[in-house]
Amino acid sequence: MARPTYSTSDLIVASLAAAVVAAWAAAAGGAFSIRALAVCEAAFLAFYTVGSLLAAWGSLAAGALFDLPLRLLAGYAAVNTALLVLAWLSPLGIAANFGVLLAGAAALFVAAKPLRQQRGGQDSVGLLVVGLSLAAATLWCQDSLRPTSVDGNTVTFQPWIDGFYHAVHLRIFGAAHGASTIEDFRMAGVPARLYHYGAYLTPALIRQVAGLHSYAAFAGVLVPLGVFFTGLGAYALIGSFWGPWPGLAAAAALLLLPDGAQQGLHNRFMSYHWLTQISPSASYGLALLAAAWLFVLLGCTRGSRWQLVAGWVMAGILAVYKLHFFIASALLLVLVPALFFRGAVGWRRRALWTAAAAALYAAMIAVVQRVPGVPTIRFDGSGVREIFTLVKGFAPRGPLRGFLDAHLGAGASLASNLTVGVPYVLLSSLGVFAPLLLVLAVRLRRRAPAALVLLPLLLVANFLAMFLGLALDMRSSTPDELSHRPVMIVTFAVVAWVGGASALACLESPRLGRFARPAVGGLALLLLAVPAFLGAGVQRLPAMRMFSPVRAPLGLVRAAEYMRDHGGSRDVFQDSQFDRTSAVAALADRRTYAARPLTIMPYNGDLLQGRIAFIERFMDLQDAATIGAVAQQIGLRWFLLDPGDQVHWPAQIVDRPVFQLDGYRLYQF
Repeated sequence: MARPTYSTSDLIVASLAAAVVAAWAAAAGGAFSIRALAVCEAAFLAFYTVGSLLAAWGSLAAGALFDLPLRLLAGYAAVNTALLVLAWLSPLGIAANFGVLLAGAAALFVAAKPLRQQRGGQDSVGLLVVGLSLAAATLWCQDSLRPTSVDGNTVTFQPWIDGFYHAVHLRIFGAAHGASTIEDFRMAGVPARLYHYGAYLTPALIRQVAGLHSYAAFAGVLVPLGVFFTGLGAYALIGSFWGPWPGLAAAAALLLLPDGAQQGLHNRFMSYHWLTQISPSASYGLALLAAAWLFVLLGCTRGSRWQLVAGWVMAGILAVYKLHFFIASALLLVLVPALFFRGAVGWRRRALWTAAAAALYAAMIAVVQRVPGVPTIRFDGSGVREIFTLVKGFAPRGPLRGFLDAHLGAGASLASNLTVGVPYVLLSSLGVFAPLLLVLAVRLRRRAPAALVLLPLLLVANFLAMFLGLALDMRSSTPDELSHRPVMIVTFAVVAWVGGASALACLESPRLGRFARPAVGGLALLLLAVPAFLGAGVQRLPAMRMFSPVRAPLGLVRAAEYMRDHGGSRDVFQDSQFDRTSAVAALADRRTYAARPLTIMPYNGDLLQGRIAFIERFMDLQDAATIGAVAQQIGLRWFLLDPGDQVHWPAQIVDRPVFQLDGYRLYQF
């Protein structure tokens, strides 16, 4: 391992990036916090320190563009994943766990006797990418950074309705002291299922140390930080093969250009920018998937088994950030080396490798399918008509919608679904990037590694195989989840690749080469106008208006805030409507005894139904002493009675709520 390097310019820009994250938290939370700034600075210092140590690992870093963006991304992956592991294993809190990690990273860095370097020339492009990614994230996340407004007796939440769910998990992991304290978000005291919680740890750390409310941490940290990391991932992946300026163009194309849905077809269901906002864990998954592909491709082109293993390890880490992306990518990640690994590998070994990869993937699917909450994974093509029926349902009314109604769905033939549906899905998600991909792939086929040229095409084919081949999971409230979400992988890869390839073509042109660099930089600045214009309202879906913006009664919001301001962090509450959207739990920052979410979750379903039935009997009790004893028995501190709901409690309890507003009554036991 070589001595690690660092530069003053890197440290300054990393510090400024941390300050921007603290500013995001302040914008979402309504007040600036010195503690938020301090913990953000410490987190980015840890990311940079660990990333610099990884950059000094010669067998790992060879060929990678390991300047500031990849150092921050790789360091984040290592530190944040370690925090996730410690959340389950360590009895210490998240702040103490992070302190141990930071101290250990700093000690290793100092012991390695780092060298100070002067950054300049092409190294400064990475600094521009960090600044560009911060600016783009700020503009795309306008709804999240100004999340709430009050109009009379209604509070409007601009982010997608799932934000409450994410906020609840930020509280859970922020307060975790080992596996026994990581609870099912629906039921206090019940262990959580295994799932992809990785994205929550850094925002949970900032929330816990800074004293942020969980919803502010979701809106001001979780969402924009993920978008920021996607820019770093696109730059590192493309820049490592084609150079920093194509890497910058890749990040700019991804972050600053309208996606396929915004280019004319207006099917928001296929919109990349909509999906990165409503599903923040996907942004982190995309950034880590880019890093996984970077090392797998480096391993193939350089004949490095160490880098192959590093890419596969990164893919394994991806599973705890976005399981859907792991399932969608795992087979390709092990098949591509069988086809493109450099070296004296005969066709027999490649064939054996391919067969082993397919068998390993099949075994992995069998194991993953046993994890509670994982969607059905069955490749039988039974969902073709249903998935196209779903997709066309989000197309706006008009002549195109009429054409789609006639040629897609249950009433159309399989041939019609495929010949009309496949081009429609690709154009809805990729827009002009689809034909540009084909043109540039032909142009660069002899001037770039075959694996890199074919990667976006392979990802498109892989997506279509899943989109058309997977059965829909009818046990779930989102049966299309595993079929649909990988569209983000395709969009990320194709758009970043097209951006980088376009810049490479310009740089290599005898006529355009000398103007290419200032043109890329200047165009990136001008294109900031795109997210500035489109960022407001990007989370809205016309076909699902109730999900964004979310309108909640003022009485409910104020009652939740009363619990947050007058109780302890371990308090348990119960909502008479069973907190269907998790809004009360998110805004109160308190644990719920029993919640019945909108999303169908079979995991612990019988236990949940038992608790719901118990609460319904509790609401029918008529003796004050019995009511108090039962509340104490189950650890219930608060009960929120919604307007229109009735309890049979005696007047000495019913008439004495600790808080009431607009028909909402809050009782304390």
